[in-house]
Amino acid sequence: MAEGECERIAEHYRAFANAAASRSPRYRDWAAGIAVDAELLDLISSLPRGKRDPQFVFACARVAGVPPRPFASARADFIELWSGITATAKARRNHRTSPSWNVGLIIALQQIKGPIALIDVSAEVGYSVIPDAFAYDLHARGRSYQVGESPVHLPASLTGWGANPPTIPAITYREGIDPAPLNGDQDDVAWLLAREFPEGEIRGLIADSAELVLKANPLITKGAVAATIRGAVARARRAAPKATIVLWSPFVVERLPKTERVEFEKYCSRAKLHWVSLDHGDADGACALTIDGRRIATTDIDCRDVVVENMHGLTPDELDLIEFERVYWGPLRSKESLVRKHWSLSLVRYYQLLYAIMESVAARRYDPILVRAFDEAKDQPARRGR
Repeated sequence: MAEGECERIAEHYRAFANAAASRSPRYRDWAAGIAVDAELLDLISSLPRGKRDPQFVFACARVAGVPPRPFASARADFIELWSGITATAKARRNHRTSPSWNVGLIIALQQIKGPIALIDVSAEVGYSVIPDAFAYDLHARGRSYQVGESPVHLPASLTGWGANPPTIPAITYREGIDPAPLNGDQDDVAWLLAREFPEGEIRGLIADSAELVLKANPLITKGAVAATIRGAVARARRAAPKATIVLWSPFVVERLPKTERVEFEKYCSRAKLHWVSLDHGDADGACALTIDGRRIATTDIDCRDVVVENMHGLTPDELDLIEFERVYWGPLRSKESLVRKHWSLSLVRYYQLLYAIMESVAARRYDPILVRAFDEAKDQPARRGR
């Protein structure tokens, strides 16, 4: 292979080593070692271009039998087992899904009127075809919540102005699409586990989630997005005519060839449905969660840390006041001390500010129930005076 191509691969592995430093010391060690190893760089360059990424190559290596030990001793295993690594690379797609992406999906579905007909266009094993089968352990606004009931729990932290614990949506139709779906058998689970960092706690979650999907046995249609999407939407409309159709595309569209990407986006804009997507965003690694192209949150790659964006026209301080009142609504005996501790305000001044916010159209749009409660409380003295 040309020297320039090997150098490009080496640079890619160096960059991965830097990015993986905090998440996987072992893969950082492997990537840094390969980046200066001419023999291994030449072997990797013999793989198809789309299958040279470090985490994919390392997954193939682990399936082939390379143990997760220091590169100094694992290097010989890479060389000896290279034929097995190559065979796995040919048989598997360079594609990864995560059950944790359901956190982003659930958050997005809060903004879409149900019931929902859900179509996951990157189903693979089917985690996001059954988001309502998981439980969500969420930390938001200084409090911890569990949303849903399930033996499999997805933890996440929600921050940002207006970050509220979601509810489990009503999903009346569901279907997955994937060009090479996994059936959740022993070999597939071994592959799913091999794709994760060896030190990661997510490995246990992967095995439990695969078992959950296997029990649910959702419909997953084999086929590329462009060839199958219209048929899936038609099936959803027939099966659930009153449901809102939602397409879920985590890290899919950005990988499509340009012509297919343009066609897919055009279809989503013209069809009567909502398109929820999760895509790589900023250079710092943040990802964008969007509905119909409008960003509603930023997340890490596994939706463990979600920052919900304010789309209501309220300032951060105004939203914080509303959220504080939502938590501590009513005539609490400790209300005055809580307000002084949190806001350094007298209770009178706190309510002056809050009532001013409640008069706004933005507040009525953001939390109509709380605004109505304030309206009723404000009207009570007038009624008593009649």
